[in-house]
Amino acid sequence: MSIDVTSGGIMLWGFVTSGLIIYSLICSLIFTQTRQRVFLYYGLYNMLVVVFILKNSPLISQEWVQSYINSKYYTFNWLIQVIYNSLLFFFYIEFLEMKTHFPKFSAFLSKFLKVLMIAATFLGIIAVAADNPRLFSLFFNFGFIPLMTVMVIAALWITTKVPNNLKYFIITGVIIYQLLAYLSLLMSYGIIYSSFPIFYFYIGVVIESTIFMLGLGYKIKLLYAEKLHAQQLIIEEQTNLQVLRNSQKLELEKQLEQKIAQLRQVIEQNEAEKLKSLALAYENEISQLRLDALRSQMNPHFIFNALNSIKAFLIDNNKEKAIYYLNKFAKLIRKILEGTRTDSVPLNDELETISLYLNIENIRFNDSVDFELSIDPGIDISTIRIPSLILQPFIENAFWHGLMQKRGLRRISIEVREMSGEVKLSITDNGIGREKAKGNSEKKSFKKESLGIEFAQERLNYFNRKYNTNYNFTISDLYDEHHLAIGTQVIFNFLRN
Repeated sequence: MSIDVTSGGIMLWGFVTSGLIIYSLICSLIFTQTRQRVFLYYGLYNMLVVVFILKNSPLISQEWVQSYINSKYYTFNWLIQVIYNSLLFFFYIEFLEMKTHFPKFSAFLSKFLKVLMIAATFLGIIAVAADNPRLFSLFFNFGFIPLMTVMVIAALWITTKVPNNLKYFIITGVIIYQLLAYLSLLMSYGIIYSSFPIFYFYIGVVIESTIFMLGLGYKIKLLYAEKLHAQQLIIEEQTNLQVLRNSQKLELEKQLEQKIAQLRQVIEQNEAEKLKSLALAYENEISQLRLDALRSQMNPHFIFNALNSIKAFLIDNNKEKAIYYLNKFAKLIRKILEGTRTDSVPLNDELETISLYLNIENIRFNDSVDFELSIDPGIDISTIRIPSLILQPFIENAFWHGLMQKRGLRRISIEVREMSGEVKLSITDNGIGREKAKGNSEKKSFKKESLGIEFAQERLNYFNRKYNTNYNFTISDLYDEHHLAIGTQVIFNFLRN
């Protein structure tokens, strides 16, 4: 292969060499910034092409070139061509993103190229060691060139199916380079005559490199546009995320305000419930104290009078009556003590206690007071709970303020009836009436009567709040057709809410 040592030849060689070096440096710099292997492969490819054409430099003497061609080291001339053509295919794989579009073909081609470079390097070392460059020349001409031809054709066919415009840079550059490279090769073998065959190789390299650099520029543009698009998407996503965060923040603040309001309401309700509970507890305690006060008023007088009456039977040697009333008295005291352990008792227990109380009180009236208890058989009075001893003050008032000053028949009746879905308990006496009793009784005695009724009302109010009932009572005077008092009636209404 002759070398053009004219000024034109020197300028062409310098232009091609400097251009390839500049391309190689540009690709190396871009690779250091982007770390994309497409620039690494193309930079190495250009640098090895420069190394390959150094032997064709017009600045090197013909004698040295000829001695190099005839030496065993000329094997490296063939090896460099194998390596830079393999690097060109690696560039092709990365440039067209074959791993994405054709992963199987890309994997096969990559493995094939690696095996080819390793085998070529190993064969080159053997050829140099054996001082037989012809060995590698045979491999290059009859093995590598046919393989490259098939691979170029297959690669071009696959490239036409790549779904982007980058394929046109590869197709154009490869076709032009391969045509001019094969033309230069045929000229160097003398098949086609030319005085300067390397010229066509230079032209092919320059055109191919320029097209590929334009393709890389276009790829950089696409990457930049893709990056801008990705950044725009990120900005939009961040904007949407910020809007969502603001919306969520407002929603959370709204929910927080609602929760705080609910919490305050719960706290207020709890405080109200707590105050209500404390109030009920205090009322219960007060009610219990007042009940105890009522019992303390009832028990000493009642017990003293009852024991005196029983004592009178013993003095009169009426042991049977004494024992009878003593048993009644003991049972009554036991009932009263049992009632102190709870704030409510079944109505049947309360009526039994009142019956015992009436029997004991009637001793002092020489059993002159008739007592009648009438209960509607359809009412299960054991299911109705009332405050313990709630009826006692009204029975006591009937005895000592209504019947004590009554002449003739004395009567107390208790009736339990169901009317309009509610249970009514009435205590009726045929005494002198409240107005006359008030005039005849001492102020202290009548004050005690009022206090007992007041205690009963307060205990019912507390009972209603605690057990969610609606118990109440009314007191009315009874008159005949001449408007003369003929007794008093107390009616309890046992309603459930």
